[in-house]
Amino acid sequence: MRADKTLQIRDVVAGRGEKVKAYLTIGETPNGPIRIPLVIINGDGDGPVLCLTAGVHATEYPSIMAAMRLINDLQPSQVRGAVMIVPVVSMAMFQSRLPFISPVDGLNLNKIAPGGTNGSISEILAHMLLTEVIAKAKYHIDLHAGDFGEMLLPFAGFPLTGNADLDRQGEALARLFTPLLISIGPESGPLALPFVGGIVRAATRLGVVSILGESDGNGTLEETDVRVHYDGVSNIMRYLNMIDGEPKIVGKRLKATDRFLIRAIKSGLVRLKVKIGDTVAAGQELAEICDVFGETVEVVRAPRAGIPGLIWSHKVVNTGDPVVRCWGTEPAPPFPETDRFIREAA
Repeated sequence: MRADKTLQIRDVVAGRGEKVKAYLTIGETPNGPIRIPLVIINGDGDGPVLCLTAGVHATEYPSIMAAMRLINDLQPSQVRGAVMIVPVVSMAMFQSRLPFISPVDGLNLNKIAPGGTNGSISEILAHMLLTEVIAKAKYHIDLHAGDFGEMLLPFAGFPLTGNADLDRQGEALARLFTPLLISIGPESGPLALPFVGGIVRAATRLGVVSILGESDGNGTLEETDVRVHYDGVSNIMRYLNMIDGEPKIVGKRLKATDRFLIRAIKSGLVRLKVKIGDTVAAGQELAEICDVFGETVEVVRAPRAGIPGLIWSHKVVNTGDPVVRCWGTEPAPPFPETDRFIREAA
């Protein structure tokens, strides 16, 4: 909760009206300490505490750039409440340019939460991030993007908890963040999978309203992808009355109903026939696979209607490799908490 005058994490202290940049030490390797950067922007006025994390997968660059930009743009005089920002959670991944897993222990930080104090360095990092940083906030947004090899449809997600008030707030934040698609994940089934072992799910179990924010990326740093995060966070901050202005939702939202994955049966060169965000019909051709003689050996088709949400950018596949993952969707039902902010698309 919001401290009256100061916000403190270990020996990092930010008084009212202060912006403080520091590092927290997690552990060490023979090359030196393992640290994560932390910024606390403690506003002049009263309001909630919001935590932003990026770089849990530290080659998802649009999310990291958005966090860095918010660090520079947000000033204490503009903020009511406080914002804690960890722009790069996994500095080892950031340094090594390694996707998905830590080069220190080979673990995926977003699959092992809540971690623990007696595990490897990634487990210790997950535990520290959750219990010492995120737990001090009422709201949390974990910023992600398409990693190396992933062309990704932007979306926002929230894992249901069974707590009606927390679930309502989580869906509200997801609807405010995303440009189109929300995924509200139950405890089981395909919509639960993005959250299993993840930082967001573990944060909600601590009572924090925590959402997952995704943009495209594929290991690139495009301005349109950065804006998904920057605008999404800003929209949520307006909704929480942390900064001036009224939130805005442009157009209606889609709600995920399912996810399904299409894999290659044959091996060879992939020629894609769809893009992320397209609407595909049952039986529609998604890609064709050609052998080394240029002969088509497989036509990859959609088993049912959906929207390609993840397309792997690798151009050669083996039997069993993923090609496209689709969302099943429907128009998001009315949601009074945020529907008042809907504006028609220009």
